[in-house]
Amino acid sequence: MENRLDINFVTNEGYNIKIIEYINAKNCTIKFEDGSTRFGIQYDKIKKGKVKHYNHLSILSIGKIGYGKYNSKTHFNYYKVWKRVLERCFRLETKEKQPRYKDVTVCENWHNFQNFAEWMEQNYNPETMQGWHLDKDILVKGNKVYSPETCCFVPMEINNLFPKAGSIRGEYPIGISKIRNLFQVFCCINSTQKFIGLYSTPEEAFQAYKITKERYIKEIAEKYKDKIKPQVYNALISYKVEITD
Repeated sequence: MENRLDINFVTNEGYNIKIIEYINAKNCTIKFEDGSTRFGIQYDKIKKGKVKHYNHLSILSIGKIGYGKYNSKTHFNYYKVWKRVLERCFRLETKEKQPRYKDVTVCENWHNFQNFAEWMEQNYNPETMQGWHLDKDILVKGNKVYSPETCCFVPMEINNLFPKAGSIRGEYPIGISKIRNLFQVFCCINSTQKFIGLYSTPEEAFQAYKITKERYIKEIAEKYKDKIKPQVYNALISYKVEITD
């Protein structure tokens, strides 16, 4: 049998690899030039270049699977969330369709799926958080970076409490419109636009909106107090509605 050790092969991703241990045709150990090692690789796949480098930037030339215990198959739910975040921040088509993500990015640590998956495993319980959303700007208002320090999982009801950044507001503050010589206020309560009242000035109208909205946010915080993390509860309780929201 030919000597298959230390022969240089090139993968379809363009990486040079060598077989450093050959047990049989279905069990080879290969090493990449950067020292990364993979085990249990079939020799046929090596010859055909079908060996993936987990440090290859396979997602939008930004994200990589990385080396570790997490992979896109056995941890598909983690992978799906991670990939969606990267696409939201780095795919041009997404930014064009959703301008609010124009200046939003992902911390470098989370470019590696291993790091994101580890964080998600610690912060997401599939048994009690089914259908919850990953949020980046409740803990830090106005935040534009997805990171371990700024993100949290919240129920949809909490996620929908806050206006989408970059939404078109019109001439008056959020929740306010002019009718004849007065300013009417509506506030979304329980997914329904609730009429708050009519006021003489935009400033008075906004104060009415602010009081109503902050009270409602606190009610929702109390509703989920025993389910959400303490830092999320504290952020909701102390949340301040601004005229620039």
